[in-house]
Amino acid sequence: MSARDPELTRILILELERHLVALDALVELVEGQTGEATLESARRTVHALKGSAGLAGEPELAAAMLRLERRLREGDDTALAEAATTVRRAIQRLGAGERAASGAWPVPPQDLVAGALDPLVRTQYIAEVTDRLARIDDALTATDAQPEEAAADVYRHVHTMKGAASAVGDEPMAWFCHGLEERLRVVTSGAPHPATAALEEVAGWRAVLGTLLDDPEAALATLRGVPARPRTRLRPSTRPEDDARREGDGTIRVSAQSVDRLLDHASGIAVARERVAARVVGAIEHARQVRRLRAELAEALRLIGPPRPWGAPAAALRRIERASQSLAQLGDELDTVADRLKVSDQALKDEAGAAKKILSTMRQTPVRGMFSRLAASVYAEARRTGRVVAVRTQGADEPVDRRLVEALMEPCLQLARNAIAHGIESPDARQALGKPREATLTFSASRTGNRLSIGIADDGAGVDVSAVRARAVETGVVTEVLAEAADDQTLLELLFLPGFSTREQSPDLLAGRGIGLDITLASVQRLGGSIRLSSRHGLGFEARVDVPIESGLATVLWVTADDVELAIPAANARRVRRNDDIDPEVERVPHLAACLEPRVAPRPAFVVDLDGLDRTEPALARETFSVGVDSVGITEEVLVRQLSPLLWGIGPYAGAIVRGDGSIRLALDIHALAPRARALGRVPEGRISEPPSRPPPSRRPS
Repeated sequence: MSARDPELTRILILELERHLVALDALVELVEGQTGEATLESARRTVHALKGSAGLAGEPELAAAMLRLERRLREGDDTALAEAATTVRRAIQRLGAGERAASGAWPVPPQDLVAGALDPLVRTQYIAEVTDRLARIDDALTATDAQPEEAAADVYRHVHTMKGAASAVGDEPMAWFCHGLEERLRVVTSGAPHPATAALEEVAGWRAVLGTLLDDPEAALATLRGVPARPRTRLRPSTRPEDDARREGDGTIRVSAQSVDRLLDHASGIAVARERVAARVVGAIEHARQVRRLRAELAEALRLIGPPRPWGAPAAALRRIERASQSLAQLGDELDTVADRLKVSDQALKDEAGAAKKILSTMRQTPVRGMFSRLAASVYAEARRTGRVVAVRTQGADEPVDRRLVEALMEPCLQLARNAIAHGIESPDARQALGKPREATLTFSASRTGNRLSIGIADDGAGVDVSAVRARAVETGVVTEVLAEAADDQTLLELLFLPGFSTREQSPDLLAGRGIGLDITLASVQRLGGSIRLSSRHGLGFEARVDVPIESGLATVLWVTADDVELAIPAANARRVRRNDDIDPEVERVPHLAACLEPRVAPRPAFVVDLDGLDRTEPALARETFSVGVDSVGITEEVLVRQLSPLLWGIGPYAGAIVRGDGSIRLALDIHALAPRARALGRVPEGRISEPPSRPPPSRRPS
C-alpha cells in the first residue's frame, strides 16, 4: 500500500495503545521471572498487532512483530520488554506522521537481534551458507562467464541463503538477504547494464554477508553506524575449544547417499562379525570333541593294557599313544585359537558399533520435520471435512534416523487422516456434547533404549469396545468365549483385520476406524514395529507406533515351545520359574505354542514372566503377562534381521535370527504377543481351539 489510509492509521494507533497497556502490565508483572503463560499471552498480543499492522499498510512494523512473536514462542523473555518498546516507538512515529517502524535497508530495525541457533541444524546451516558464499565469490571473480549468468547465479545464492536463514531462525541473515534481493531489483531496473550493476552491488555487500555469519552482533552494529562492542560471548555456532577454526569451519559437506552407503557397509561388518562369533562357538565345540576323543583313546589304551607277546604289538600301542597326545595338543591349540578369536570378535564388535553409532548421528534429523508435514496434512483434511483442529506436539526435538522418518511418514499420515475423517466430531456435535468446538490432535515422540514411540492421539469420539466385541462375534472373527474373555486392548487389535470395520457395513458403529489400518500395520511391521491402540469411548483415541530405531544386535533369551526354538528379548523377561507349584485354577498360564497357533498344548515345564511396560507413558498400566515354555536356554547377543514379506503379519514376530549353521530362528514381539496371551489366559482350558461360529470376513480386493 503506497499511500496510507488516515482512518486505518488512526485505528492502528488505537490498537497499539490498547495492547501497549497489556504489554506494560505483563512487563511489570514478571519482574525478571517470566513464565510460559506470560510469554504465551504476550505472543498472542504481538500476533494480533502483526495482523493489524499489515492491514494498515505498515509492513515494517508487521515484520518486527513477526520477529518478536518468533522470539517469544522460543521462550526469549527479553523479547517481552522489546515488544513494549517497539509498540511505544510505533505510536510516537505514527503520531508524528512517520512510518510506524524505521525500515530503510540496510539500517537494521532496533528489534533485530542475533539469536541462538539450534545445535541440531547449526553445523549443516553454517556449511550451507559458507558454500553459498564461496559460490558468490566464484561468480564475482569469474572472468570467462557472461555477466548475465553470473548475476543470475548470485541472485539464486542470495535467495537460497535467505531461505536457509529463515528455516533455522537466523533473523539478521534472513533480513539482510531479503533486503539485498529488493536492492538488486531496484538497481537493475532501468540500468543500461543491469547484470553488471547487480554484481557490483553484491560485491559491495559481500563483507557484510560474511560477518553476519561469523559475528552477527558486530555486523548489525556496523550497519547501524554504532561502534561494535567487544564480543562477550561466542555465537552459538562456534566452539571456543576449536583453535583451528579460523583456518576452516571444522565441517565438510557429505552427501546423504554417501552416509547411507557407509552405514550399509557398517551393517555388513556387523554381519561378518556375527559369523566370526559363530566360528568362535564352533571352535570351542570342536575343542571339546577333540578332548572327548582323546579321553576315549586313553580309556582304550587302559583296557588293552601293556604290550604282551599274545596281545597288541608295542608299535601299535605307541602309535595310539602318540595320536592321543596329538589330540590333546590339538585341543589345547583349538582352545587358544578360540580365545584369540573371542578377543578379536569383541574388538571388531566395539569398533564396528562405534563407527555405526557415529555414522547414524550424521543421518539423524529431528522428528519435528515429520510432525510439521503431518500437521499440514491434518489442517488440509480438517478444512475439507469442516472440522476445527488444533495440533499439539511433544518430543518434537527427538533426533531420529532420516530413513526411519521417511518410512514412518506414510503410516503416521494414514493414522492422522483417520483421526480427522473418522474420529473427531464436527464442531456442532462437539459443542452439543459439552466439548470445545476446537478438537485437539497430539503428536508425540519418545525414545526408550533402542525403541522409538510415535503417538497420534485425538480427543474425539473414541471407539466403543463393547460394540467391537459384539461385531467380532457377529462376523465370526472370534468365538463368544474368546470375545467375553478378551480385554479392551485385545479387542482393539481386531481393528487391524482387513474389512472388519467399514462404514458400508455399519454406518455408526466404529466410525470407520478399521479403514486402512491393516495397510498401516503392514507398513509398520516391515520396519520391525507394531501399533498399539487405546480408546476411551466418547473421550478420545490413540494409536502408538512402536518401532526399533535401528535393527541390529539385541540380547535375547532362547526358549523352546512345541519343539520350536524362539528368541524373547531379554529386556522384557522379568523372571523364569518352574511350573510345578502353579495351580491352574488360580493362575492360568497359556502355552507359548498356543499363543502362536490356537491348539491344545501340553502343560509347560517353565513359566516366563514378561514385562511389556511402555516406559514412555508412565500413566499406562504395566503390561505384564506370562507364557509357558517347554525349556529355557541361555541369553545371547545376536543380530536381529528384518522379517521377509512372507512372515509379515502371520504372528507376533519382531525379526529373524540367522544362526551360525545357517538355520533361522524367529524373535518374538512382546507387545504383539501380549494381547494373545492375556486373552488365552482367560479362556477355559480345552476351548482354545474351538472354531468360530462364522468364517471371518475375507480381504476385499484393492
